[in-house]
Amino acid sequence: MVEKLKSKLANDLQLKELLSGSAVVFIFRILGLFSGYLLSYIITHYFGEEVLGVYSLSFTILSLVVVASRLGLDEALVKILSDLISKNKTGQAKDAYDKSVRLIFIVSILLSIVVYQSANYIAAWFGNEMLIGSIKIVAYAITPYALIKVNADSLRGMKKMRAFSYLQVGSLLLFMSIFLLIGIFFFGSTNDLPFYALLAASLIMFFWSKSLIGKNFIVNEKGSDNYERLMKISLPMMLTSSMFLVLNWTDNLFLGRFLSEDQVGIYFIAFKFGLIISLSLFAVNSIAAPKFSELSSAIDTSKLRKLAMQSVKLNLWSAIPVFVLLIFSAEWLLSLYGSSFVVAKRCVYILAFGQLYNALSGSVLNFLNMTGHEKLVSKIIVSAALLNVVLNYYLIPWFESSEGWLGIEGAAISSMMCLIYWNSLGIYFVYKYHGFIMFPTPFVFKRKV
Repeated sequence: MVEKLKSKLANDLQLKELLSGSAVVFIFRILGLFSGYLLSYIITHYFGEEVLGVYSLSFTILSLVVVASRLGLDEALVKILSDLISKNKTGQAKDAYDKSVRLIFIVSILLSIVVYQSANYIAAWFGNEMLIGSIKIVAYAITPYALIKVNADSLRGMKKMRAFSYLQVGSLLLFMSIFLLIGIFFFGSTNDLPFYALLAASLIMFFWSKSLIGKNFIVNEKGSDNYERLMKISLPMMLTSSMFLVLNWTDNLFLGRFLSEDQVGIYFIAFKFGLIISLSLFAVNSIAAPKFSELSSAIDTSKLRKLAMQSVKLNLWSAIPVFVLLIFSAEWLLSLYGSSFVVAKRCVYILAFGQLYNALSGSVLNFLNMTGHEKLVSKIIVSAALLNVVLNYYLIPWFESSEGWLGIEGAAISSMMCLIYWNSLGIYFVYKYHGFIMFPTPFVFKRKV
């Protein structure tokens, strides 16, 4: 079997690149996931569930503002740099990167000022004064955090997957955990400490990302790009990214509005456990997205379809075992954070099912995004985000008032339904425009890819 696999990889360079690139990202993603669990444990242990909830809400606000400040240029650079570098237009690629960074820097500075000045209003909306200080500190992290993601996706567009892997959220959370433990040792458990740790980690990661860009962005010619082309590609992607984030964080925002901060913290942990199933999906997407763009530009439909189905199979075989393991260990994992977290067991089951469908659907929206259907993807995600808002608005209070149920379970069901909704639409449109079902079916396994 090993020899057969070696022979297959030797004859299929595309599969070899997908596996090797995904493996690197997957390893760092796992390390990042454990960093996230470690950070959540430290905050819960030293500061309590309420501070964990405040951290979750503050990080949600940071993430939403950062997506707006990037203007979709981070995702656009994956496509643009991949295309230009494959055609040896490195000068034009560097100019596109420089123009993107300048735009993002200006917009992120302006948005950080707005967020800082709005801290009191945001805290009043959630009904928690603890948010005032945390949001003001987090506002300073907006610009470095936005530029980290741009540099990371630029490296992904250049297919520098190892360097890209270093700059994931997990690395930020690891630095944050270290700074937090140092801060606790020297200053004690003051409630603002997690947010200062977030700011310090963001600055360290930003300077590291600049260093990696300098080492890996090799330019051998001069060239120029224009803002009009950049914005034409990036704006639909910005809409997609921002709505994607709304999909991921709407439940947190509405939980913060309707329930207490400790419930937000409990759900935050349950949501993190559900994400374990999609680890491989993120890793595969990271390497597959620039390859989809490259093959689409070259109009190589057979290789494009083959790569798409290889990504589906990789996601299938990695997601199923993790799903089964999570279902059987959910209660034990939650109990590690304290007995009060065990109430989220049903949440983990619900979220796990949604993430399993997400993983099995593979890279449908990435595939559509990188093959010229950016506007269609934007419409799918906008509709899903609106659906998520409506579902959370009604289901969280309804479940909270229903006997035998919890408000956090309403949020979990909303999340699951939206994952199924937008992935199903993605599968349909891949079939409509490319003529194949990008999902594991019995028919798929009869085909050789």
